[in-house]
Amino acid sequence: MKPVNIIETKALTKCYHGIPAVNKISLQVPEGSVYGFLGPNGAGKSTAMKLLLGLAKKDSGSIRLFGEELTPSSRISILKQTGSLIESPSYYGNLTGYENLQITCMLKGLPESEILKALKTVRMEGQMNKKAAQYSLGMKQRLAIANALLGSPRLLLLDEPTNGLDPAGIHEMRELIRSLPKAAGMTVLISSHLLPEMEQMADHVGILSRGSLVFQGPLSALQKKAGQRLIIRTGDDRRVLELFSGGNGPGGIPASSPDSGPGSSIPGLPPSISALRPALTEKGLAFPLLSDRETGLLTACLVNMEIPIYRVQEEVQSLETIYLDMVKEAGL
Repeated sequence: MKPVNIIETKALTKCYHGIPAVNKISLQVPEGSVYGFLGPNGAGKSTAMKLLLGLAKKDSGSIRLFGEELTPSSRISILKQTGSLIESPSYYGNLTGYENLQITCMLKGLPESEILKALKTVRMEGQMNKKAAQYSLGMKQRLAIANALLGSPRLLLLDEPTNGLDPAGIHEMRELIRSLPKAAGMTVLISSHLLPEMEQMADHVGILSRGSLVFQGPLSALQKKAGQRLIIRTGDDRRVLELFSGGNGPGGIPASSPDSGPGSSIPGLPPSISALRPALTEKGLAFPLLSDRETGLLTACLVNMEIPIYRVQEEVQSLETIYLDMVKEAGL
């Protein structure tokens, strides 16, 4: 059975001064999932989350939450089912933690019994009578998350929620977020620029770079991309990249031969190698792992074309490497 998406956007776009902060993204967040929204700082994660809450006006595209189109008339009913923490926590410093949550309960029409429940969830019940101005950064972050949890919303949007927490606090927050889908029936969209953090919390991920969605799917699909690869550093990596793309040989003359495969301009390569499309990385050209014979044949062909070989090495590619390569290819 196909999972129901609690968030769906189509070609969602938001520009500032003509520059897209969110560029035609189509999110699909399955109900009951922890969806890790990944990307470097400035990639557009916070802007996208503001659009989902109606805090920023979209330029084009559509937003559906709980199967309902987000419009000015539907926004209030949608927000009643949504909790959020976007960017830095907001609070009244002259009021206690408990009093801050009282205000939210009053605005949402919730019973005060929700307050202690939320404070216990984030382990702040012992600090609830202290003024918020006296809280540490980590305590303010916990208070903001408790505020988002009031009323047990169906959807929780958390923007970098572990900011300011110590290692023990990060571990507790991670365990809390992972438990929410089963324990409280919540769907969680959580943004971060740290892949290792998402690996321990999320079951689905979306990777944003310069406002564009460069990957989306189950975490397991991203994990399948990890594996061994062959790195070859040459005297002219960009030229080799062009040759594998069907570029021209020396002097602008096509170098393909009957022995080279389709698209390749390196003579003597069999189709199994010439059809490959290496990626340009900081370490050199990244190929799928080749056999000893294939590696020898490839390097010999490059040397015959007077392209020096500086280094050939096997590498076990981590998820973090894949993530960094994705955002680099997108221009960051």
